[in-house]
Amino acid sequence: MENTINFGIDLGTTNSAIAKFVKGEVIIFSNPQDYGRNTLPSVVSYKKDKITVGNKAKEFLEKDPKSVVGVFKRKMGTAESFKIKSINESRTPIELSSQVLKELKTFVNTGDTLDAVVITIPASFDTIQSNATKEAGLQAGFKQVVLLQEPIAASLAYANMKKEREMKDGDWLVYDLGGGTFDVALIKIKDGEMKVLDHEGDNFLGGADFDNMIVEKLVIPKIIEKYSFSNLEDEMKSASGKFNAKYYVLLRRAEEAKITLSSKTSAEIVVDGFEDEEGNEVDMEIVITRSEFNELIKPNIDGTIDMIKKIITRNSLKPIDVQFTLMVGGSTYIPYVRSRVEEVLQIPANCEIDPTTAVAIGAAFYAATKPKEISKDDSNKKQTSISIKASYNKASKEKEEFFAARITGDITDLSYRILRQDGGFDSGLKKLGDRINEDLPLVDGAYNFFTLTVYDEQNNIVETDIEPIGINSGFGISGQPIPEDICLEVDDYDNPGKTRLKLIFQKNSILPLRSQGISFPLNKGMIKGNDDDFIYINVLEGSHLALPEANKGIGFMEIRGTQIKRDIAKGSDIEITISISESRDITIATYLNMADQEF
Repeated sequence: MENTINFGIDLGTTNSAIAKFVKGEVIIFSNPQDYGRNTLPSVVSYKKDKITVGNKAKEFLEKDPKSVVGVFKRKMGTAESFKIKSINESRTPIELSSQVLKELKTFVNTGDTLDAVVITIPASFDTIQSNATKEAGLQAGFKQVVLLQEPIAASLAYANMKKEREMKDGDWLVYDLGGGTFDVALIKIKDGEMKVLDHEGDNFLGGADFDNMIVEKLVIPKIIEKYSFSNLEDEMKSASGKFNAKYYVLLRRAEEAKITLSSKTSAEIVVDGFEDEEGNEVDMEIVITRSEFNELIKPNIDGTIDMIKKIITRNSLKPIDVQFTLMVGGSTYIPYVRSRVEEVLQIPANCEIDPTTAVAIGAAFYAATKPKEISKDDSNKKQTSISIKASYNKASKEKEEFFAARITGDITDLSYRILRQDGGFDSGLKKLGDRINEDLPLVDGAYNFFTLTVYDEQNNIVETDIEPIGINSGFGISGQPIPEDICLEVDDYDNPGKTRLKLIFQKNSILPLRSQGISFPLNKGMIKGNDDDFIYINVLEGSHLALPEANKGIGFMEIRGTQIKRDIAKGSDIEITISISESRDITIATYLNMADQEF
């Protein structure tokens, strides 16, 4: 089997899932603790002697809410942590996410060693949040973690599902409303290649908010109408409140009612199990109608529509130019979400894909195009006299895919032959040079396996280190866009003593990115060996039109006088190069011309 990652994980705010790419198809793994369900609730419970993840943890949320944590994805990349009462310790969002990822590993029943994975993130996750997600993957035991934006994953799942008929060139939208985050992306398909043109998002909007709104705006007011409470909402929502555990019971019942309202015009929420301030037993059934619920969430849904309008306007499009809106994420099961988006935008809503598993499926398709880059022990490496370094696209909608390879080693009197596994292509025996260039014909809508074999003069096989060549005749993606501008903080020469932002990479630039060396004259000198002299290089994320202090810090580099080989004069050049990998790792290199030193 070809050495590609193949495993994709949707690490969701409320639910997560894991999938694997196998020879052109994707399988979603079932939850072994919840037969028939493909997702895992992203909830973690702690007791003194054990950690529980998933449905059981959700049940504990109603009994011991101070020892259970959910919706922690929203805090990724922050310094916040969650106090766990049962163990009297705190856990960070990274640590909690790693527990979910570890639990997803138990879904895999194929005997695979899970050492590399693609993990999805909201398109609007900034660099710090993205790197926190990667760290969670590393803590879960993965040695290689590749990040993929959720709308791109959904697009890949949809496009590859449509193999039986060619997708038309043109633009469409991905509307991804999950349990805790919202993303919308504008996708273009042209000549078999898929590209993300633009996106907007809100990391604090999803189904969990709708559950909260049902309890706060519909349920609690009706309890207060009938029973005596002076401050019921605070007593429920506060961690130290008298009815805090009851709040989580009501949230679960609100979620159940919300799901019921997708198929029925009304739903009941039972409120019981506690007393009011006069000692009366609270016992009532509250009926929520679909129209009440629709009215409740209307401002939020209209807010998502405003983001779509912004994207359409920004890209000089009209609604008629957009083929459809692909609905993804569990909250798009809500009929009002689909009908409202379609009604206001006048763009057809496309509900052809399973909104709860689409992101994991797309992540697996993407994983099949990413090589494993885990360094192996030299003792385990294949020792061969001929080394072949191959280059080709692992996903292609072309009829033929160009294959190139560079050969090192003694190639005297050697030949090669490339065969497609189904016997439909045979390159014939050809003399081996230091390079191979071949057009490999692909079977449409299938996973194409080829083998490259090297022979000596007597047609004996010569061992090489090349893996089998695998090409999926499906859609790939031409890179991921960055969600915000990446800038450097520089001196503002027009306003002495102040700084401004210099744009390095603009929002929606496609990863990976590398700036050409950016040169600046230094506004002060540095004396060799003087620790008080320093140059401070600050990298920020956010609009380049804003003030530096309004943006998010990614990181900084400091060069001190103790690090330089010679004195640096004021006005001498400093050259800065910044690169960002596809998984948002940022590297900065600084060159001081006068000292001929790189940092």
